Amino acid sequence: MASPEAGQPSRLPQPSVLELYAMQQTNQRSGIRLSLNSELTESITLEKFPYHYCAVTGNVNLAAFMYLRQLQYSKGITVANFAADGKQGTTSWSKRVTLSPVDIANLAGHGPAAVVLSLILARVPLLWSRDTHHLFPQHFKQHAKSLLETLLTVPFFTRLPGSARVQMVDILMTMLAEGTVWGSLSPDVWREQWEECIGDDFEQAQQLVRPQPPRVQSVASNPSIAAYQFQIRTRRRDRPTPAGLAIARDMLLGFLLAGLSICCVAHLRRSDKR
Repeated sequence: MASPEAGQPSRLPQPSVLELYAMQQTNQRSGIRLSLNSELTESITLEKFPYHYCAVTGNVNLAAFMYLRQLQYSKGITVANFAADGKQGTTSWSKRVTLSPVDIANLAGHGPAAVVLSLILARVPLLWSRDTHHLFPQHFKQHAKSLLETLLTVPFFTRLPGSARVQMVDILMTMLAEGTVWGSLSPDVWREQWEECIGDDFEQAQQLVRPQPPRVQSVASNPSIAAYQFQIRTRRRDRPTPAGLAIARDMLLGFLLAGLSICCVAHLRRSDKR
Protein backbone atom coordinates (compact mmCIF):
# COMPACT_ATOMS: atom_id res chain seq x y z
CA MET A 1 0.00 0.00 0.00
CA ALA A 2 1.47 3.32 -1.05
CA SER A 3 2.23 5.79 1.70
CA PRO A 4 0.76 9.31 1.44
CA GLU A 5 2.99 11.86 -0.20
CA ALA A 6 4.81 14.39 1.92
CA GLY A 7 2.68 17.37 2.73
CA GLN A 8 -0.60 15.53 2.09
CA PRO A 9 -3.14 15.50 4.96
CA SER A 10 -3.87 12.15 6.56
CA ARG A 11 -7.22 10.58 5.74
CA LEU A 12 -7.56 8.96 9.15
CA PRO A 13 -11.04 9.16 10.77
CA GLN A 14 -11.53 12.45 12.59
CA PRO A 15 -12.96 12.65 16.12
CA SER A 16 -16.60 13.45 16.83
CA VAL A 17 -17.69 16.42 18.93
CA LEU A 18 -18.24 14.08 21.87
CA GLU A 19 -14.67 12.78 21.54
CA LEU A 20 -13.36 16.35 21.38
CA TYR A 21 -15.20 17.09 24.61
CA ALA A 22 -13.51 14.07 26.19
CA MET A 23 -10.08 15.49 25.23
CA GLN A 24 -10.62 18.83 26.97
CA GLN A 25 -8.50 19.93 29.90
CA THR A 26 -9.45 22.33 32.66
CA ASN A 27 -6.90 23.44 35.27
CA GLN A 28 -4.46 20.82 33.89
CA ARG A 29 -6.98 18.06 34.46
CA SER A 30 -9.30 16.29 32.03
CA GLY A 31 -12.83 17.59 31.91
CA ILE A 32 -15.10 20.58 31.22
CA ARG A 33 -16.17 23.08 33.84
CA LEU A 34 -19.93 23.64 34.26
CA SER A 35 -21.22 26.54 36.30
CA LEU A 36 -24.87 27.44 36.86
CA ASN A 37 -25.88 31.07 36.53
CA SER A 38 -27.82 32.95 39.20
CA GLU A 39 -30.50 33.87 36.64
CA LEU A 40 -31.51 30.20 36.64
CA THR A 41 -33.11 30.63 40.07
CA GLU A 42 -34.38 34.20 39.72
CA SER A 43 -38.09 34.90 39.49
CA ILE A 44 -39.16 36.00 35.99
CA THR A 45 -40.56 39.49 36.51
CA LEU A 46 -42.12 41.94 34.08
CA GLU A 47 -39.63 44.64 35.02
CA LYS A 48 -36.43 42.64 34.43
CA PHE A 49 -37.51 40.11 31.78
CA PRO A 50 -40.58 41.66 30.07
CA TYR A 51 -40.91 39.31 27.12
CA HIS A 52 -39.96 36.25 29.17
CA TYR A 53 -42.72 37.31 31.55
CA CYS A 54 -45.18 37.29 28.64
CA ALA A 55 -43.91 33.82 27.78
CA VAL A 56 -44.36 32.34 31.25
CA THR A 57 -47.80 33.95 31.72
CA GLY A 58 -48.96 33.39 28.15
CA ASN A 59 -50.08 37.03 27.84
CA VAL A 60 -49.72 37.60 24.10
CA ASN A 61 -51.57 40.94 24.23
CA LEU A 62 -49.01 42.30 26.67
CA ALA A 63 -46.23 41.24 24.30
CA ALA A 64 -47.97 43.02 21.40
CA PHE A 65 -48.36 46.17 23.50
CA MET A 66 -44.66 46.30 24.37
CA TYR A 67 -43.66 45.48 20.79
CA LEU A 68 -45.82 48.28 19.43
CA ARG A 69 -44.29 50.68 21.94
CA GLN A 70 -40.85 49.60 20.66
CA LEU A 71 -39.64 48.01 23.89
CA GLN A 72 -36.37 46.21 23.16
CA TYR A 73 -36.64 42.44 22.87
CA SER A 74 -35.38 40.71 26.02
CA LYS A 75 -31.91 39.27 26.11
CA GLY A 76 -31.76 35.57 26.83
CA ILE A 77 -31.79 34.31 30.39
CA THR A 78 -28.42 32.69 31.06
CA VAL A 79 -28.87 29.38 32.86
CA ALA A 80 -25.38 27.82 32.65
CA ASN A 81 -21.82 28.25 31.37
CA PHE A 82 -19.50 25.58 29.96
CA ALA A 83 -15.75 26.27 29.81
CA ALA A 84 -12.45 24.47 29.28
CA ASP A 85 -8.80 25.18 28.47
CA GLY A 86 -8.75 23.14 25.25
CA LYS A 87 -7.18 19.85 24.16
CA GLN A 88 -3.67 20.75 25.23
CA GLY A 89 -4.72 23.40 27.72
CA THR A 90 -3.80 26.19 25.25
CA THR A 91 -7.13 27.01 23.51
CA SER A 92 -9.43 28.27 26.21
CA TRP A 93 -13.12 28.53 25.29
CA SER A 94 -16.47 29.04 26.95
CA LYS A 95 -20.08 28.55 25.94
CA ARG A 96 -23.07 30.22 27.53
CA VAL A 97 -26.45 28.48 27.57
CA THR A 98 -29.36 30.93 27.32
CA LEU A 99 -33.13 30.62 27.05
CA SER A 100 -35.05 33.04 24.82
CA PRO A 101 -38.66 34.12 25.43
CA VAL A 102 -39.70 31.56 22.80
CA ASP A 103 -37.87 28.84 24.74
CA ILE A 104 -39.62 29.87 27.96
CA ALA A 105 -43.03 29.91 26.26
CA ASN A 106 -42.47 26.35 25.04
CA LEU A 107 -41.24 25.27 28.48
CA ALA A 108 -44.38 26.79 30.04
CA GLY A 109 -46.66 25.11 27.51
CA HIS A 110 -47.93 28.35 25.92
CA GLY A 111 -47.95 27.58 22.20
CA PRO A 112 -49.71 30.79 21.05
CA ALA A 113 -47.23 32.87 23.06
CA ALA A 114 -44.32 31.05 21.42
CA VAL A 115 -45.74 31.89 17.98
CA VAL A 116 -46.29 35.58 18.80
CA LEU A 117 -42.86 35.95 20.39
CA SER A 118 -41.25 34.29 17.34
CA LEU A 119 -42.93 36.89 15.13
CA ILE A 120 -41.70 39.68 17.37
CA LEU A 121 -38.17 38.26 17.29
CA ALA A 122 -38.36 38.19 13.48
CA ARG A 123 -39.53 41.86 13.50
CA VAL A 124 -42.77 41.09 11.64
CA PRO A 125 -44.85 44.31 11.71
CA LEU A 126 -47.98 44.32 13.82
CA LEU A 127 -49.90 46.12 11.07
CA TRP A 128 -49.74 45.27 7.38
CA SER A 129 -48.85 47.90 4.78
CA ARG A 130 -47.60 47.80 1.22
CA ASP A 131 -44.18 48.99 2.35
CA THR A 132 -43.83 46.22 4.95
CA HIS A 133 -45.41 43.36 2.98
CA HIS A 134 -41.99 41.79 2.33
CA LEU A 135 -41.40 41.42 6.09
CA PHE A 136 -44.36 39.06 6.58
CA PRO A 137 -44.06 35.25 6.66
CA GLN A 138 -44.16 33.26 3.46
CA HIS A 139 -47.47 31.57 4.26
CA PHE A 140 -49.12 34.99 4.52
CA LYS A 141 -47.69 36.04 1.16
CA GLN A 142 -49.13 32.89 -0.41
CA HIS A 143 -52.57 33.60 1.05
CA ALA A 144 -52.30 37.23 -0.08
CA LYS A 145 -51.52 36.12 -3.63
CA SER A 146 -54.47 33.73 -3.58
CA LEU A 147 -56.70 36.50 -2.27
CA LEU A 148 -55.71 38.86 -5.09
CA GLU A 149 -56.31 36.15 -7.67
CA THR A 150 -59.77 35.60 -6.21
CA LEU A 151 -60.60 39.30 -6.26
CA LEU A 152 -59.71 39.51 -9.94
CA THR A 153 -62.43 36.96 -10.68
CA VAL A 154 -65.14 39.05 -8.97
CA PRO A 155 -66.83 41.25 -11.62
CA PHE A 156 -67.95 43.85 -9.09
CA PHE A 157 -64.38 44.35 -7.88
CA THR A 158 -62.90 44.69 -11.34
CA ARG A 159 -65.48 47.38 -12.22
CA LEU A 160 -64.54 49.58 -9.26
CA PRO A 161 -62.41 52.71 -9.84
CA GLY A 162 -58.69 52.15 -9.37
CA SER A 163 -58.49 54.08 -6.09
CA ALA A 164 -61.41 52.12 -4.67
CA ARG A 165 -59.77 48.80 -5.59
CA VAL A 166 -56.54 49.90 -3.90
CA GLN A 167 -58.31 50.84 -0.69
CA MET A 168 -60.38 47.65 -0.65
CA VAL A 169 -57.26 45.50 -1.16
CA ASP A 170 -55.53 47.32 1.70
CA ILE A 171 -58.48 46.64 4.01
CA LEU A 172 -58.66 42.96 3.09
CA MET A 173 -54.89 42.50 3.41
CA THR A 174 -54.98 44.07 6.86
CA MET A 175 -57.80 41.71 7.88
CA LEU A 176 -55.89 38.77 6.43
CA ALA A 177 -52.73 39.67 8.37
CA GLU A 178 -54.66 40.06 11.62
CA GLY A 179 -56.32 36.68 11.14
CA THR A 180 -53.55 34.49 9.71
CA VAL A 181 -50.39 36.04 11.21
CA TRP A 182 -51.51 37.67 14.46
CA GLY A 183 -54.57 35.51 15.03
CA SER A 184 -53.66 34.79 18.67
CA LEU A 185 -54.15 38.44 19.66
CA SER A 186 -57.40 39.73 21.11
CA PRO A 187 -59.63 41.95 18.91
CA ASP A 188 -59.19 44.57 21.65
CA VAL A 189 -55.61 45.05 20.44
CA TRP A 190 -56.84 46.53 17.15
CA ARG A 191 -59.26 48.78 19.06
CA GLU A 192 -56.44 49.94 21.37
CA GLN A 193 -58.36 48.78 24.44
CA TRP A 194 -55.14 47.80 26.15
CA GLU A 195 -56.32 47.76 29.74
CA GLU A 196 -59.11 45.33 28.90
CA CYS A 197 -56.95 42.88 26.96
CA ILE A 198 -53.77 43.08 29.09
CA GLY A 199 -55.32 42.95 32.54
CA ASP A 200 -53.60 43.63 35.86
CA ASP A 201 -50.15 44.12 34.28
CA PHE A 202 -51.22 47.13 32.21
CA GLU A 203 -50.15 49.86 34.65
CA GLN A 204 -46.69 48.37 35.21
CA ALA A 205 -46.25 47.80 31.47
CA GLN A 206 -47.00 51.46 30.80
CA GLN A 207 -44.02 52.43 32.97
CA LEU A 208 -41.68 50.32 30.83
CA VAL A 209 -42.61 51.63 27.39
CA ARG A 210 -42.60 54.91 25.50
CA PRO A 211 -45.39 57.30 26.47
CA GLN A 212 -46.53 58.24 22.96
CA PRO A 213 -47.30 55.15 20.84
CA PRO A 214 -48.20 55.14 17.16
CA ARG A 215 -51.86 54.38 16.52
CA VAL A 216 -52.61 50.71 16.12
CA GLN A 217 -56.20 51.00 14.96
CA SER A 218 -56.83 48.72 12.05
CA VAL A 219 -58.38 50.17 8.93
CA ALA A 220 -60.44 47.00 8.77
CA SER A 221 -62.08 47.77 12.14
CA ASN A 222 -63.07 51.29 11.09
CA PRO A 223 -64.74 51.36 7.67
CA SER A 224 -65.00 55.15 7.74
CA ILE A 225 -61.23 55.37 7.15
CA ALA A 226 -61.64 54.06 3.60
CA ALA A 227 -64.12 56.53 2.09
CA TYR A 228 -65.34 55.83 -1.43
CA GLN A 229 -66.50 58.62 -3.68
CA PHE A 230 -69.77 57.95 -5.40
CA GLN A 231 -72.82 59.88 -6.60
CA ILE A 232 -76.33 59.34 -5.33
CA ARG A 233 -78.98 60.23 -7.87
CA THR A 234 -82.48 60.84 -6.62
CA ARG A 235 -85.62 62.37 -8.03
CA ARG A 236 -86.29 64.18 -4.79
CA ARG A 237 -85.16 67.74 -4.54
CA ASP A 238 -84.12 67.36 -0.90
CA ARG A 239 -80.45 66.42 -0.66
CA PRO A 240 -79.48 63.69 1.83
CA THR A 241 -77.99 64.91 5.07
CA PRO A 242 -74.26 64.31 5.75
CA ALA A 243 -75.18 61.91 8.55
CA GLY A 244 -77.40 59.94 6.20
CA LEU A 245 -74.66 59.72 3.60
CA ALA A 246 -72.19 58.50 6.20
CA ILE A 247 -74.56 55.76 7.34
CA ALA A 248 -75.23 54.70 3.74
CA ARG A 249 -71.52 54.70 2.95
CA ASP A 250 -70.65 52.57 5.98
CA MET A 251 -73.48 50.13 5.26
CA LEU A 252 -72.41 49.79 1.63
CA LEU A 253 -68.79 49.23 2.56
CA GLY A 254 -69.77 46.73 5.22
CA PHE A 255 -71.84 44.68 2.77
CA LEU A 256 -69.05 44.76 0.20
CA LEU A 257 -66.40 43.66 2.67
CA ALA A 258 -68.60 40.91 4.08
CA GLY A 259 -69.32 39.52 0.63
CA LEU A 260 -65.72 39.67 -0.53
CA SER A 261 -64.47 38.18 2.74
CA ILE A 262 -66.83 35.21 2.40
CA CYS A 263 -65.65 34.60 -1.17
CA CYS A 264 -61.97 34.90 -0.21
CA VAL A 265 -62.24 32.67 2.88
CA ALA A 266 -64.04 30.00 0.85
CA HIS A 267 -61.33 30.17 -1.82
CA LEU A 268 -58.53 29.90 0.76
CA ARG A 269 -60.18 26.89 2.39
CA ARG A 270 -60.42 25.17 -0.98
CA SER A 271 -56.72 25.93 -1.56
CA ASP A 272 -55.77 24.43 1.83
CA LYS A 273 -57.70 21.23 1.11
CA ARG A 274 -55.69 20.74 -2.05
